[in-house]
Amino acid sequence: MSIGYQIAYRVGFTPWDRKQPASLREIGALLDREQQDRTPPYGRALDVGCGTGTHSVDLARRGWEVTGVDAVVPALRRARAKATKAAVHVTFVHGDVTRLTEVVSPGHRLVLDLGCFHGLSDRQRVDYGRQLTAVTEPGAALLLFAFSPGRRRGPMPRGADRHDLRTAFPGWQVTDEHPADVAGEKGPAANAHPHWFRLARQ
Repeated sequence: MSIGYQIAYRVGFTPWDRKQPASLREIGALLDREQQDRTPPYGRALDVGCGTGTHSVDLARRGWEVTGVDAVVPALRRARAKATKAAVHVTFVHGDVTRLTEVVSPGHRLVLDLGCFHGLSDRQRVDYGRQLTAVTEPGAALLLFAFSPGRRRGPMPRGADRHDLRTAFPGWQVTDEHPADVAGEKGPAANAHPHWFRLARQ
């Protein structure tokens, strides 16, 4: 998938950057829940497949110590510019999510995955799960957005379900799942029946 994203950023076709208000409110509510009954600083957060850093910046504003990882260099350049403009500190690193331990240190309490996992191959998913476990602490939470699988949609991500998550993250438990709010969305993504998952590391 990284080659596809590199081409997309090169030609300027990045629909995932254009979040609808409903989507942004939903992400905000999920993060509010993770911060409930706690006060900043909240600890270390990892934004996997961070793209241009929109959510990394939001996490930093909220009081998290944030690292954003992506395989696309132009996206990371834009992410660093966003963080500078927002006057927040985020560590953005260029890396492969199946080799996270090469670029990310352990100890993260929160992981955000807004569309990375659901585009990986089976082998990549297993490697990603193993690596994510290595860079998080027990009790860490993973908030993951994924299209539903089994629907033909050309070059779009193939999607993932609860079974795929259990296979890739054997040391984690799915604690919540609900359909994503697609109000205002158009095109294939709106018909991909996306879901939000929350996983907790055992």
